[in-house]
Amino acid sequence: MSAASVLPTGGGSMQMEPQTGWRQFLPQQILTGLPLTLFFPVGVMYGGVLLFYISLLVSGSYLKKIHRIRQSPMLLPILGLSLVSMVLAALQDVPPEISKEFWPGFLHYQTYLFLLPFLTVTAGLWQRRATYVFFAGAILAATLFVANFFHLLPANTVFRSYVIYEGNKSILLGILMAIAAAWMLHDLRMHRDHLVWRVLAIVYVAAALVLLAKTRTASLLFFLLCGVLILRQMGWSWRTVALPVILLAALGGTWKYALSLPPPTTCEVRLVQAGPWEIFKLRSLCTVHQLHDFSQGRKVNDDGMRLELYKITSEIIAEEPLTGHGIATWMHLYQQEAKGLISATMTTPHNDYLLYLTEVGVVGLLALLAIWATQYWVAYRMTAHENPNTREMAMPLLMLTIAMMLGGMFNAILRDGVFGMAFMILLAIPLAGMRNKN
Repeated sequence: MSAASVLPTGGGSMQMEPQTGWRQFLPQQILTGLPLTLFFPVGVMYGGVLLFYISLLVSGSYLKKIHRIRQSPMLLPILGLSLVSMVLAALQDVPPEISKEFWPGFLHYQTYLFLLPFLTVTAGLWQRRATYVFFAGAILAATLFVANFFHLLPANTVFRSYVIYEGNKSILLGILMAIAAAWMLHDLRMHRDHLVWRVLAIVYVAAALVLLAKTRTASLLFFLLCGVLILRQMGWSWRTVALPVILLAALGGTWKYALSLPPPTTCEVRLVQAGPWEIFKLRSLCTVHQLHDFSQGRKVNDDGMRLELYKITSEIIAEEPLTGHGIATWMHLYQQEAKGLISATMTTPHNDYLLYLTEVGVVGLLALLAIWATQYWVAYRMTAHENPNTREMAMPLLMLTIAMMLGGMFNAILRDGVFGMAFMILLAIPLAGMRNKN
């Protein structure tokens, strides 16, 4: 990564390079609409990405597109992760029992390469339109969750993830709503027009997320991003230090109060006939009691088996910490170590950090962290730019980076194409036009 400053081409993130003809604008137009596809079945998202790739081919100016990728501050860290995975794959002896999983597993480590074609799109007004399309998608998702609460949604292919909990796709919907609500708050800080409607939209999406989306990760992410926004608004002062201390004290008090309550008889939400607030309370109590039971060496049930996952995976990592056991080896190794346990059927450790440490070791994890550090660095450089539109895009980029780092603690977001491609699409919005200054 160049040590030089990162600047948007054309002097600002909302300025556009001169272009002529509808074909040249086609990639921008398609990329503007892609955030909406994230709230529908994964096939819709991939169909939109395919259309975007086709638009790149028909829009021409290939040398300019290659030059934009070469000038992106994201290029070197992305290629670094891919190079590390390729070298480790070349040195790996692939046993027969993982031969079918090896190539799909290898491709998961190339997820960030899909960001590079998006970075060929120049900065422009489309970024703000894409942001508002993303907001519209979140409002639509909130409405669908509300409709399902009143039993108005059919469990067909289009709406299934809103009606039935479907693992990663359902979690992704919650995370997208958390990011959108936080972006809305940031947008409210920057633009005060239509104030009442903006506030109502934020409350609507946030309420649906916390009460109806049934994902603790997304709720935690939303509150964390709100905290980041509050700290940014306050600037550096005694209040900046006092607020985290107060929040930690409140969290500690809540933890003790939750432990004083009797543990729930079941943590299976689908077995409980209750309203949104009761479900939220149930999942919160289950989380606290499961963490406490595990720390005391007691047996955990299905709701707390991630703690079991983390413990056993950490033991596997300790055997080959530097370069890992090899790509696509986690599931095979874990199933051997977890025979007879409730977590033995898991296909991922539900944690990107542990997955990378297991398969590609410290070397691979550092390569991933270098990408996230670059995103932080670019966001920081954007805050100091003279163009207000560029500064406005810094916070969304920072929030996306935090979302990926936090999400990676509870889900293997880069191991699953549902998560990975969605984040690449969203990253394309604030990163458009950012180049290394020569």
